[in-house]
Amino acid sequence: MKAETLKGFFEGLVCPAYLAEELDQTDHDEREEADDVLTDDLSADFIVTPDHLISLCDAVIREDIRPCHLEVIATVLVRSERFIWDPTTRAGSLVSRVIYAWEAPEINYVLSPGSVRKFARLLKTGEDTFDASDWSEVSRG
Repeated sequence: MKAETLKGFFEGLVCPAYLAEELDQTDHDEREEADDVLTDDLSADFIVTPDHLISLCDAVIREDIRPCHLEVIATVLVRSERFIWDPTTRAGSLVSRVIYAWEAPEINYVLSPGSVRKFARLLKTGEDTFDASDWSEVSRG
């Protein structure tokens, strides 16, 4: 996945269909190798905000991208040296919490349309509406 594509989506310059196509080309096995997930990096820092992540949630809810795509996106955000957020601020703390949950759904929340709606609500309001039914099987037991 190209960091520029994700940045373009956040800026409204890349349509969800193109983002989904690129995400589909990023095979699950490649995600195990950090260098293969992020095929390029940005030339300058880009501050990730809750609104950027809400736009991804909205794309999932509209079925433009699949919930599992959020794992790939989170991996790109974490592995990039140019996507940044400040976890000491309220907004940055929400961004950090959601990105790290998306990056490892096997030990956090299952990525499903229902959980994505809850992530969107968390990002918009700060309200955590997750419950035990949202946890992955590994987290439950």
